[in-house]
Amino acid sequence: MFWRFPGFFRISLDIMTAIKKPKRQGKRELYSDDARSLFLAGKELEEIGALLPVALQTLKRWQQEGQWEDKRRQVPVSPRWLGEALKGLLREKTGNLLARGDLKPQELDELSKIITLIDRLCSQGVDIRAAALEVMDRFSDFLRSGVTDQEEIQRISHRVDEFFRQLEDEG
Repeated sequence: MFWRFPGFFRISLDIMTAIKKPKRQGKRELYSDDARSLFLAGKELEEIGALLPVALQTLKRWQQEGQWEDKRRQVPVSPRWLGEALKGLLREKTGNLLARGDLKPQELDELSKIITLIDRLCSQGVDIRAAALEVMDRFSDFLRSGVTDQEEIQRISHRVDEFFRQLEDEG
């Protein structure tokens, strides 16, 4: 009989609206990193679609939005993307072993530790912004010593600014 208590209904509504439902994770949050790692490890989108519960169209969209092809080309020279590729291979092998029932708890623990180490190695890679600043500083010194045309210096400065904006956008 809450109508006898004038503030009861308002308080009940306040409490109900204050309780936030946990945000439901979509497929992107659940599978995008795994899909990218598998792609970087050399899997084709069709193969990834067979391994993960994600539609081929969705994988194609993620591939385009995340520039996976560019990252795949960088795997041989970039520690970060090489690490992602290695994680993809480990995840796939672990999944296959789990599906067959051939993976013992101790082995699963060891594989988890390997993935954690790969994560650490990837995160300790080169800070591209710091490296770019160092290189651009040296490049500026080089230009000052040899370029006298002010228009050329303006064009180069404009391109350098664009480069740093792109670095910032890439995060």
